Amino acid sequence: MKGHRFDTFKDVKKLQESETTPTQEKERKARQKGSKMQENIIQAEIETPRRGRPNGKRSNKDFRQVTAYVGTETYKRTKMKLLSNDSKQEFSELVDVLLNKWLKEG
Repeated sequence: MKGHRFDTFKDVKKLQESETTPTQEKERKARQKGSKMQENIIQAEIETPRRGRPNGKRSNKDFRQVTAYVGTETYKRTKMKLLSNDSKQEFSELVDVLLNKWLKEG
């Protein structure tokens, strides 16, 4: 029975793969070690919290930036009241609370 015309090439490739030089063996082990190190680094990044400021609403998929026209005087008075109460509530949080209240009523 006649073999496939590329069988000899497959045999040569197997032979080459089995006969690695010490340098090639070191390189292979270094690549394996490097990939394990990369996995450890990635795992450490996942487990440890990032330094710096936390992500804001802009990068949070649960929030969407919208534009609304509010009267100048209404905005000033609202902002002053938020600042005078020493509350940590932001203008956008107040708008969100009021919109949710309005949706529940209607």
